Parts: sequence; C-alpha cells; structure tokens
Amino acid sequence: MRRSRWGVDPYSRGAFSFDSVGATEELRATLAEPVGERLVFAGEATSTDAAGTWQGARASGLRAAADIVRLGEPGERVAVVGAGLAGLTAARTLVDAGFEVVVIEARDRVGGRIQSADADDFDIPVELGGVFLTASGALEADLAEASVDRRPFDPVVEARTLDGASVPVSDVGRRAIAEAQRWAATQPSPESLASALVGSGAVPLPTTADASGVSPADWLIHTIVSGVQPATGATTAMLAASGIDPGQFLEPVDVVTGRMADYIEALAESLDIGVSSTVVRVAYNEDRVSLRLEAGESLTADRVIIALPLGVLKTDMVRFSPALPLLHQRAISTIGVGSLDTVWLQFEEPFWRSGRSSGSEANVLTLVGATPDVGVWFDVGAASGAAPVLMGLIAAAAAERLEALDDDEFRAAVLVGLVPYATDTTQDGESDDAE
Repeated sequence: MRRSRWGVDPYSRGAFSFDSVGATEELRATLAEPVGERLVFAGEATSTDAAGTWQGARASGLRAAADIVRLGEPGERVAVVGAGLAGLTAARTLVDAGFEVVVIEARDRVGGRIQSADADDFDIPVELGGVFLTASGALEADLAEASVDRRPFDPVVEARTLDGASVPVSDVGRRAIAEAQRWAATQPSPESLASALVGSGAVPLPTTADASGVSPADWLIHTIVSGVQPATGATTAMLAASGIDPGQFLEPVDVVTGRMADYIEALAESLDIGVSSTVVRVAYNEDRVSLRLEAGESLTADRVIIALPLGVLKTDMVRFSPALPLLHQRAISTIGVGSLDTVWLQFEEPFWRSGRSSGSEANVLTLVGATPDVGVWFDVGAASGAAPVLMGLIAAAAAERLEALDDDEFRAAVLVGLVPYATDTTQDGESDDAE
C-alpha cells in the first residue's frame, strides 16, 4: 500500500483548487496579475481554463515567465518560490531567456504535488499526485521527450451494491445536478451545488428502491461520492453549482504509466535549486524583492515568482510586505482548496476482474447504496499490463478524516469498500464471498 496525505502536508495544505461559492474566472485572472513590476504568481489556481490540472500548472508557469520577460530584462536575477511543475516550468523558461534564476523549495525534493513514490514492491510506477491526463498537445510532447509513458483510459464504470450485486449505472444523479445548475444560472447571486439541488426542486428524490435494491436518491449520492467529490475534493455545500461538469466523468483520458518524476527531473536539470529552504517573508518595493528564509538567511532578487500552492497562501506561512492588493487577497481567500488523497493497493490476484455476472470489462469500480470512504477505484493495473493494482480516490470529509489514521487503521478502513468486489455473485442471485 501507498497513500498520500496532501491535506496535512504543511507545504501543500490540500490537493488542488476548486470553484467554491463566489469563485470566478475573473478572480483567478486577478491572482495571475503581476503585483507592481516585481511580484508574479503562478500555479494551477491562477489558471482560468485548466485549474486543478497539470496542464493548468504548466501553462501558469509559462505565463508567469512571459510576464517576467515583459517586465524585466535578461541578466536580471529572478527568484522562484516553489519547485512544483509551475515553478520549474517558469524557471526553465527564464533560464532559456537569459535570466539568472534561483529556485527555492521548502521540501527536501522537487515536484511539489507531483510525487512518484518509492515503490519497488509494486509492479507499476506509483504516483501520489494525479495520474490522468486530458488532451494537451504541449504537455504530451514534454512527457514523451522525458520518456514518461501513458496509455488511453476509456472509463467503464461498474456499480455494485453492498451485497456484491452489479447493477446498471443510472444517470439520475447527473440529470439532477444538471437541473440544479440550470436553476442556479438564473439566480441573482452565486449558489452552492447543495443549495441549487434544493432550490431547483431536483431533490429530494424518491428513496424507494427498485428491483435492484437501489433508489433514485441512492444514485444521486453515488454521483456525488464517486464523481463530484473526487473531481473537486469538495462537498456540495462548498462547491459552486457551476463548479463541475457532470459529463466529464465518462470522458476518455490518458493514464500515465511512467514516472512523472522523470519529467520533473528533466525540468530541474541544471537549475539552481535550494531545497529544504522555507520562505517566510516576501518584501518588495519598486526596485527589488527581499526574501527571508525560516532559517534566518535572506536573499534579494530583481523579481520573484510565487509558485506556492493556494492552500499554503491561505495560511500565514508566508507574509508579504507590503500586504498584497485587496483583489489578490480576495482571490486567495475565496477560491477553494480541495481535499483529495490517493491510495494504491497491489494484490496477489485481481479478484475484482472475476466473477462478474454482467461480464463487463469495468475499469472504474464504485458502490451504490452506500457512502464508502474511497469514492471510486481505478483498475490502473489493467492499463499497465494487467498488474493487480487498484488506485482509489478519497475526497472531501473522508480524506480529512482518514489522513488522521495510521497505516493499519487506514488500510482496514479502505478495504471495507472492496468487499462487494470480492463477492462472486452468481446468475441465480446467490453469492459466495471470496476468501
């Protein structure tokens, strides 16, 4: 087993940004605006079209570097705070443009929320950050150049009840969310998805089960737990009604089957990077920027790129002097940070691929009629040569709760949700639990 704990990581404080109630593209664009001519922000939270993704992080690094090139001159010294994908992309671009660049990273490694785990006991590479990639020609080319393999992943979703019966997946939940979104779009002020579901009349849904033992209300919960929350890391009360596209759950993507660390290391090669160096104060004026480190050292630069996760910016870990403009502060406080963790499990046998009464070749495993800690499991081993490996996503309140458990308690908690997939449901309705 390998697991992430991004919420309690002091250098991430969450997985990625999401559109909370009141968050807008304009706020993200504001956060991306240079402060004076000395300070520029980068990171997926500043992306208006690909927030929460590798593509958004990479694009933000390119945008921040372009801002520095526009504001400054080659030969100037630029400090980049944060050695994640956004920061390293910006640093590499500026070095190539003739700037003197120093990267400062609080962790003892580069990559930020991209982390290839040390997992020699697994048959495939283990990524504790994201593993799925939507279409992005530029990033795909970069990954290919770094020899990071990927394969198409066409989601085929299976839903099982607690007794192990496989049932056809209903679109009741997606239709209810779409109805709520249409209603929210007509309201004078922003609405959460939870309030929109109620205000639109999409809920309450009937709780009477059909012949399969599942009710319409169960299917809405299934859509939220296995789709909305893993996609955003947020509860429906925190998420803006417009902050999710229900159709995205079934879209084909690529799954990364190589090591993202190889790409990160290629970006970082020959850069001047100081790890285990935490910036606690950024002072800037019309002429320069001064950075104070936790250990007491300081350094100056002509300009600085802040490529820290939004979750860190929400804390007082880094203080700005003078304070950031009010619109930047509003963006930081309003845009949400999702709670999402991954768990990787390797088994001796892929028990979930056998005993299916439906005969489906499902690669996305979910439960209906329950609220499991792991909202959705992906058969990533099937995309990587049929290794018996599952990757699960743990979102929102479940992620926050499970992060507090030790490994033994955590393992016991997440395995409960796989019991229905270790149940061989026969054609006559009887079932036998797998050993």
